[in-house]
Amino acid sequence: MKLNEIHTFVVVAEAQSVQDAGRRLGLTQSAVSRLIQRLEAELGVTLFDRQTKPLSLTRDGEVALSHARRILNAATDFSDAFAGSVEPKGLLRLGVAHVLASLAAGPPLDELRAGFPGLTVRLHSDWSNPLMEQVRSGALDGAVVLLCEGQSPPEDLPCLRLGREPVSVIASVERAAAGPWSLDAMNRVGWVLQPDGCRYRNALGVALAPLGQRPNVTVEAFDQSLLLSLVARGVGFGLAPLRLLGSNSVADRVRPVEAPDLRPTVTVWLVKSRVIGRLGAVFDRLEDSLNRQLTQDAPPLDAALYSAAE
Repeated sequence: MKLNEIHTFVVVAEAQSVQDAGRRLGLTQSAVSRLIQRLEAELGVTLFDRQTKPLSLTRDGEVALSHARRILNAATDFSDAFAGSVEPKGLLRLGVAHVLASLAAGPPLDELRAGFPGLTVRLHSDWSNPLMEQVRSGALDGAVVLLCEGQSPPEDLPCLRLGREPVSVIASVERAAAGPWSLDAMNRVGWVLQPDGCRYRNALGVALAPLGQRPNVTVEAFDQSLLLSLVARGVGFGLAPLRLLGSNSVADRVRPVEAPDLRPTVTVWLVKSRVIGRLGAVFDRLEDSLNRQLTQDAPPLDAALYSAAE
């Protein structure tokens, strides 16, 4: 039997679907089925109950899954033992939470390109939960994600907490100066936010619930730069971890507005695949670079923090 058969089996077991596993692995559904059938023939057992939806493991399949994970972990340890002897080359599939895209694509990316010239970096931006699932399935080698304070990444993945960041209500310079603003007044003006799934948006919903209100979202967009430009134009209020945005022509045209009832905090995590092989040195460099970025002093603001009335 081959490692790719074992890896495919684990991905199918976790996805509970041959079709979903194929998407994660970049294989056709028929190719995934052939690999599973070949493994079953080699073992002489049936691994999946194909009559159930979602796909479920047989008793033999459950036993095989625990062994398969140990085999993959052992293969990773074997590869890692020689990781430092050969310069990492090939493809690094790195996921980045939407709001962290600018941060990761700055000095951290430059350092990876300079330190590992044979490496091609493929960046993929998404919500944090889908990114962690893609790391677990093997579709990504690692991801830089945001979690709410108190949350942790999956225990079955190697992960490192890089920092903790406060999230601020932001507004255009003119709108911020027109305060003080209450949360109710801000909601009447409206919000410029990412679509449902954004952790800041969830926190806003919780803060507005005691007022009997839901977030009045005037514009939705995934792109953080676009959201900032809309806030800077006065389209509405926004939410963002200011330190992670850095200093640019758009970020310099927004100001934080104090909102005592809305002070979410997020944590930044580096999550890695269980099987990284010779990419270990790459992730060490990425970790160092991200730590330097996150420990830098916050960029100065040209204006004071504007208060929101209770």
